[in-house]
Amino acid sequence: MNLSDIDLKLLKIFLAVVEAEGYANAQAGLNLSLSTVSSHMSKLEGRLGFRLCDRGRGGFALTPKGEVFYRQMLDFLAAVQLLETNAKNLRNNILGELTLGVIDNLITDSTCPLPTALSRFLRLPNYRFQLCMHVLSPQELEKGVLERRLDLAVGIFYQRKPGLEYRSLYRERDVLVCSESHPLARLTDPHEIAQRVPGAAKVVRSFMLSQEFPFISDHDDSIIASVSNVEAAALMILNGPFVGCLPEHYAQRWLDTGQLVALLPDKFVRYSDITLATRANESPRSAVLTSFLECLGQDSKGIHQPAPL
Repeated sequence: MNLSDIDLKLLKIFLAVVEAEGYANAQAGLNLSLSTVSSHMSKLEGRLGFRLCDRGRGGFALTPKGEVFYRQMLDFLAAVQLLETNAKNLRNNILGELTLGVIDNLITDSTCPLPTALSRFLRLPNYRFQLCMHVLSPQELEKGVLERRLDLAVGIFYQRKPGLEYRSLYRERDVLVCSESHPLARLTDPHEIAQRVPGAAKVVRSFMLSQEFPFISDHDDSIIASVSNVEAAALMILNGPFVGCLPEHYAQRWLDTGQLVALLPDKFVRYSDITLATRANESPRSAVLTSFLECLGQDSKGIHQPAPL
């Protein structure tokens, strides 16, 4: 049997039947009669030369060969969809796609090069492209790049993943803060503050863990809250009995109003490396990705060696 012998319509009917778990369940979504669905399925099985599914008292079920064909068909239909999208883009003179992933709350940092790079990129002459951006956790960012759902990611990455290439962009300054109603906020003696901070209840960003408080040697017992992002950490600190580290640029609005208090900012301070992650050894890169990296001012300098495969 040649692939050309199978109509895409038959494959899509088979897909609908599997997803609906039966012929009768699929007919409404397909806007076809039950007999027509059955006829199309019989035609597909005839062209394939084997049964795809069983129907009986036990209900609808794929045969072993049907299971294998279904998984392979999903890959094929995904490739067809990509081909259709690319054809549409070419028809509309869209020359490519770029999908970025970033951690939350970077835009208020004046040292972040991403806004400038985006501005340059979006003003490039003779370029038309689709641009997508997602705000995700560091773990989700790395997974997205590895699985090719993202072209590049910007975040804080403490554990280097095999298959990724990491490049330092800039450093973000974090300060230790508490709410204005916290007992530590009322202290004025630096020595007393320094003594009481290690035992204070702390909130930590889950992807940082022990890296969150490098200036405190023993703090494991005092970490009683964990969050996934900066905004959640700020919410906990502003409204709870916690101290925690926040990027100074992000916390500045509450520091200015007095809702947050920085605790010994010259002593309790840490720096995070904001890093660019791309797929390692990817050659050639797409023209759109290459152009964006050029706008970001990235070249071979500052590249961390990828983790071994």
